[in-house]
Amino acid sequence: MRAYVFPLRLPVVRVSQQLGEFFAVAISARILRQIVFLDPTRISSVDQRQFLYRLLGSQREASITRARSIAKYINSVESAFPNSVILSANYNDQGTLSDDLDLRWRIETDDCGDHLVIPSGKPMASVIDGQHRLLGFDHAKDERKDMELLCSVYLDLPVAYQAYLFATINMNQRKVDKSLAYEQFGYNLDEEGAESWAPDKLAVFFTRRLNLDPDSPLFQHIKIAPLDADLIFTETERPSWKISTACIVEGLLSLFSSKPRTDRDLLHGYPLTKRRRNLLPQDNSPLRSLYLTCQDEVLWIIVTSFLKDADTFLWQKANPNSYIRKTIGVQALFDVFRTIAQKTEPSQLQAKLTEVLKAAAIIDFSDQFFQASGKGRVRVKNAILHSASELKSGDVSAEDFGFYQRLLLIEPERA
Repeated sequence: MRAYVFPLRLPVVRVSQQLGEFFAVAISARILRQIVFLDPTRISSVDQRQFLYRLLGSQREASITRARSIAKYINSVESAFPNSVILSANYNDQGTLSDDLDLRWRIETDDCGDHLVIPSGKPMASVIDGQHRLLGFDHAKDERKDMELLCSVYLDLPVAYQAYLFATINMNQRKVDKSLAYEQFGYNLDEEGAESWAPDKLAVFFTRRLNLDPDSPLFQHIKIAPLDADLIFTETERPSWKISTACIVEGLLSLFSSKPRTDRDLLHGYPLTKRRRNLLPQDNSPLRSLYLTCQDEVLWIIVTSFLKDADTFLWQKANPNSYIRKTIGVQALFDVFRTIAQKTEPSQLQAKLTEVLKAAAIIDFSDQFFQASGKGRVRVKNAILHSASELKSGDVSAEDFGFYQRLLLIEPERA
């Protein structure tokens, strides 16, 4: 076993990118487990009046099962980890930047190049990406713990950017909870002016507000991905049905952005001081103009009016097995919103949506015709549209159209 003496002085490669500089360095797993801390995303404080809560950390909750699986790979004769572990140095586990020069990691440059200096063995860096690789070494053979790992080290990277990095890296990975990634996109919303919010950040804010506002039809119905969610909801009685953060965020996003990832990338091409929504182009999403002109309260009124109608006419009356209170049903409701908005004048949209959802109150969404799949989502949408005479027989198969007739207790036309 190799002995480490602090301060450590390690050669690094300096890498300059748009977000800032980071330093590529090789550090053994053994020493990494001593000098870094794992930082799961958790709720630190709640502002019920502003419908905001603050987060700490930038990692998913650790999985011991996954760590042990990785340990088996580490113990194999051909184990390799070419991808880097991403670290953020000089913040403690409460998200506070350290100013203690005896603890702060730093870069020193001499004739031999750049070196990372780690003054002590105290944990002074959080893991942005790669926590399960490190946890795997806890369960691996002792001799494997001296394996060197490639690390990308950011110094003094603000916690909001740590969260953004995690979300960006992991959004498209199936093993990462999409709801947690969306929470990270909206990390500490109060630190950035609303006029610069990308669509996904506004959707996260609306989702949190829908969950925190007692007047919201989705009050306490949205699952919170970070740890310590009990800080938000202290009541012992909780609603019997819940929807994921990702389901609501993506539904809201579809109302004011056709390509949210492209929008985000375009906005983040500008420095924060010059970032404004009106820099984005118009698209075919129904409430795009309201988003671009920062009419968030108008957006909020339209969205909550729609969801209150859904609650009044559909959710409250639904039995526990109803698909209308499951993911496919909620997704289908946002699909209905977009479909109706495409052929309705803006001034008449709210009244039309109310009319459509009221007509759908007679549908039994627990019928097995609806199923927990993409096909089921389409059927829920079409059934709602059909109930309001917004679906024609030529829009769907004859077989499905017959089912919609039956669900609405309409006798099929005789030949």
